[in-house]
Amino acid sequence: LHIGTINPLQYGQFVEYLCDLVPGMWAEKLYDGSFEGLTPYKLVYLKETDFKERPWVPCGATNRAEYTLDRETKVSGEVSQRIAVAAEPPCIVGVSQDGIAVSKADACTFSVYLKQRGPLEPVRVSLHREGRVIAACELTPTTEWTKYQVRLVPSETAANATLSLQFRGPGTLWFDNATLMPEDTIGGWRRDVVDAVRALKPGVIRFGGSALDDNNLGDFRWRETIGDQDRRTPFRAWGGLQPTGPGLEEIVQFCRAVGAEPLICVRFHAGSPKDAADEVEYFNGSVETPMGAIRARNGHRDPYHIRMWQIGNEVSGPEYEARIADFCRAMKRVDPAIKLLSSYPTPGVLRNAGAWLDYVSPHHYGCADLPGKQNDIDTIRRMIQENAPDRSIKIAITEWNTTAGDAGPRRAMLWTLANALACARYQNLLHRNCDLVEIANRSNLTNSFCSGIIQTDNRRLYKTPTYYAQQLYATLAGSRPLAISSSFPPDLAPDISATLSSDGTSVILFAVNDGPRTITRTLDLSDFQSAGRRAEVWTLIDREQAGMPDVANSFAWPERVVPVRSTLEESASKFDYQFPSLSLTVIRWRIRPSERGSL
Repeated sequence: LHIGTINPLQYGQFVEYLCDLVPGMWAEKLYDGSFEGLTPYKLVYLKETDFKERPWVPCGATNRAEYTLDRETKVSGEVSQRIAVAAEPPCIVGVSQDGIAVSKADACTFSVYLKQRGPLEPVRVSLHREGRVIAACELTPTTEWTKYQVRLVPSETAANATLSLQFRGPGTLWFDNATLMPEDTIGGWRRDVVDAVRALKPGVIRFGGSALDDNNLGDFRWRETIGDQDRRTPFRAWGGLQPTGPGLEEIVQFCRAVGAEPLICVRFHAGSPKDAADEVEYFNGSVETPMGAIRARNGHRDPYHIRMWQIGNEVSGPEYEARIADFCRAMKRVDPAIKLLSSYPTPGVLRNAGAWLDYVSPHHYGCADLPGKQNDIDTIRRMIQENAPDRSIKIAITEWNTTAGDAGPRRAMLWTLANALACARYQNLLHRNCDLVEIANRSNLTNSFCSGIIQTDNRRLYKTPTYYAQQLYATLAGSRPLAISSSFPPDLAPDISATLSSDGTSVILFAVNDGPRTITRTLDLSDFQSAGRRAEVWTLIDREQAGMPDVANSFAWPERVVPVRSTLEESASKFDYQFPSLSLTVIRWRIRPSERGSL
């Protein structure tokens, strides 16, 4: 145990542009509103049943119409959708998209850019289900690109409605940048997702990931994700087309909406010190600065004052070691108050940029290997002492999980109770190293082919066992780790972390029993004389008690693995407690603030 203070930033989360991660958090109901064309993701869990985005499809008298993607006439992106009917007799043609979930009386705003040539005929917009129209309107295009915005109020609830845009030919019609957004959102984000993340109490949310790197997994450029959403450039990440609405500024706003500090990762290989400095200035500069003035024109006059910035994602090597100091200097010139994080820690990084760095940032996948991760932390501790002895540089583990890969059926392990317990044991490890590890970001927040602790579809979400484990730590853990003495070897005892609340009124014990049998242990709280009478208990466990570590929650059974709350009554400060098999147990005793001790 290293004496220190447990920073709430240890309970951080991570978002990136990866397949359906961000789209699953954003409230937009349409896919491919810019008509760029959907592409398969470069990751699979079960390809036969994986979530799939819904494409636009021709509808009406398709035999009469010519459907093309027009690269010359467009509003933004690469193309617009063009539909042409050459001659009489008249016919109805258009495009449709199904799989849209709507609720009765919950209004949505539909908007689209239209342009027409030939007879100017109204465009009918309809939401329909099984032959019944549940909301509709008509728009009258002109010969110039014009944005139309209308309010649609569904007359019934539907999990799989269809939106159709149709007009009467002959004539030619262009569509671009169609959206269908619920009115009830939080800055465009799904309210149920925001509520779930708020309840999680993440101290920090990191934005980064491989879409920032030159590795063919994405072509994210931060400048192209700010400003007018209708003029942004659509891009792909891990294969999937990303919606233009949730850009980097909206992600920062999401962090603030859920009570978390944003941690922004800037591009390295495809970036430059100037570009990174401009990014800092856009978010933190006053309106008198060039980039701050652009932010103000985009609708946000006040600076965001983002404190934490990471230089590069999963980068190391001679080029990184040689250039990172240039990034540090440029970013610090813009805002000297920011905290800078490196990518992977190396002696060269510390020697060349240690004077500017506040954190070095390993990634810990395979976190179930506790001895290996402890060894890595110890190695970095020595590395800092040897290469930057005059700087109080800390560790920020900006991505961690039990696995980063295992595509295919094996990836389901990330959904399981066993994964939640492995993550809980790793969280105990972070407590024990809190003097050095101040920041940790679990990967990933939503969807992401099983790794997201929140799983969404077009109308619902459920929380995985690991969500509940993370929530217990973030909402109940104290700020001071306590020493624990035990006569049992580590492989025979529950994995335990004990903490003291910041006000000194509670002792909180976290105990992970990931084995198949109940373990009875004697708890001795004699150093906390008032702690042995009544305590609150939370037990994360399979409510069916099937004795199987691979059980998981699902849309069909969203609360199979959840914390069960109870109380503990004991007359003495030393007593036996049974830790159930395959469980995380949290026990909180109230004590007098003046009492201190070890467990």
